[in-house]
Amino acid sequence: MSRILVTGAGGFVGAAVADLAARQGHQVTIMARNPASPRAVALSGRCAVAVADLSQDETVRAALAQARPDIVIHSAWEGVGGPTRAGNIQLDNIRTTVALLDAAIATGARRFIGIGSQAEYGRHDRRIDESAATEPFLLYGAAKLSAYHLTRQRAGEAGMGFAWLRLFSPYGPGDNPNWLIPSVAAQILAGRAPRTSAGTQKWDYLHITDCATGILAAAVTDNAHGVFNLSSGRAVSVRAIVEQIRDLACPTLELRFGDIPFGPNQIMHLEGDCGRLCAATGWTPRIAIEDGLVTVVDAMRLAA
Repeated sequence: MSRILVTGAGGFVGAAVADLAARQGHQVTIMARNPASPRAVALSGRCAVAVADLSQDETVRAALAQARPDIVIHSAWEGVGGPTRAGNIQLDNIRTTVALLDAAIATGARRFIGIGSQAEYGRHDRRIDESAATEPFLLYGAAKLSAYHLTRQRAGEAGMGFAWLRLFSPYGPGDNPNWLIPSVAAQILAGRAPRTSAGTQKWDYLHITDCATGILAAAVTDNAHGVFNLSSGRAVSVRAIVEQIRDLACPTLELRFGDIPFGPNQIMHLEGDCGRLCAATGWTPRIAIEDGLVTVVDAMRLAA
């Protein structure tokens, strides 16, 4: 078992990874800016908590010096939604990611796992593997890509194991209520038909359970090195997703599509080939979207 430090454990993905790692017997430290956040509190019984803000380099270095992790999993990232995706906070994310890597090298960590994004690829409208051109059209994607290149180079110079996982659309119970699947589910459970686009775009959604197992598999597999797609490997139309949520939550509700026009940069086919990660680690996505949506609707019903 390894000593693992996870950043961003106050968020959806980071919390799932920290929880899984602790349950598998690893010695887990979560780095939290706010230890009173609900996810940090929930994890505190199984994980050590290092209170640190990634923007404060000395505090970060002290936290890593105390935890002395074998593996650092970097999930924290500011400005993942809304206007901040195009804001200067993305430039700060690059600096704090590199500073975290430097602190990990200084304290003897053997592996660094960065959580990237499908946004690094930009628009391809097809199934894509890791050889696809990286042409991000948002500062968010460009910042993730920049952080990848800088950390990969520094880790290589230091002889540190390094993996960068480009994540495709995680979902599941506890997700941000503003994202498509929980937002649509909440409206339909309330008996309201959501306003949607035509729904003809095809999207690759990865259940949070598969997401966490994939990240941890990459973290503990020493020969998993370089960039990997972390995806379900299957694209499903948004219309089919909305219709299935309706069938689960309120079967008699009449839906309408096309009230919201597509934006100028709408990607119509986003699908990640995850074969490289599967081959390197033995991981494979197991939860089909049809089964995953059941977990979302059931969890929201229980919480209501």
